[in-house]
Amino acid sequence: MQLGAVEKGLLPALLAIVMLGMGFGLAIGDFRRIFTTPLQTLVGTLGHFVIMPLAAYAVVLILGLEYELALGVILVGSCPSGTTSNLINYLAKGDVALAVVITALSTLLCPLLTPIIVTFFGSLLDPTGSSVMQISFVEMLKTVVVIIVLPISIGMAVKHKFPNFAQKIETPYKVFSILFLVFVVAFVTYKNRDNFIEMVLLVGLAVILHNTFGFIAGYFFPKILGIAEKQARTISIEVAIQNTTLGMTLAIQFFGPKVALPSAIFSIWMYIAGIMMALFWGYVVPLKEEKAA
Repeated sequence: MQLGAVEKGLLPALLAIVMLGMGFGLAIGDFRRIFTTPLQTLVGTLGHFVIMPLAAYAVVLILGLEYELALGVILVGSCPSGTTSNLINYLAKGDVALAVVITALSTLLCPLLTPIIVTFFGSLLDPTGSSVMQISFVEMLKTVVVIIVLPISIGMAVKHKFPNFAQKIETPYKVFSILFLVFVVAFVTYKNRDNFIEMVLLVGLAVILHNTFGFIAGYFFPKILGIAEKQARTISIEVAIQNTTLGMTLAIQFFGPKVALPSAIFSIWMYIAGIMMALFWGYVVPLKEEKAA
């Protein structure tokens, strides 16, 4: 189903507004964690651009997804984390400060890394180039810079100059972000309405496998490296929870609604899985210091 110019232009513009709000919640001081705990930050950040893309590629091969849906799984696996992961970490009693810096750093790196990863795995999925879809690295790079880096930078500058204003407007922006996510999920579902039932079960299975692998690898890889339990749990949540709004926006902008479907379904599932993990880690098996408290 083809999209009009208005639809293609509206979603990136709205996402840029969401990213502006993310900038209102960040300060230069938030990035100090990169230098005080570089291993934790690096592992959590690379999880989005190594673990999740590899997991996505493995899942689409195992399930034999058709090219458009496979590309959609790869795309959502190449996105950074979003503010949802910070909320889940808060509920799970994780290291929220670490979560915030991983989210910020992965988001700022995604304009370069997301197009590289999508282009690379897209070529592996279609080695003969027989697909009618063309993946433009340069165009995707420019788009992500405009809708991610610039708004966040402006938001951080506003917070630095007008901290009281940024603090007041941060909460309304969070509400807008949630409403925008709901809108995009509904929009993608509507655009795929003709064969939604046929695709949803297979894509849903792919999403569950992908997300589950993110939680598992995101937890055990830090543990192997000797990272403490609280931070390992935090990294696990950060790795498994993706910025699906960005995934849907890029899919619609460059490929079409069908490629956006995995991101839409991932949006729904990550809240279910994230809340379950938050309850499990926060209350069923809390950290030793939490038990003592």
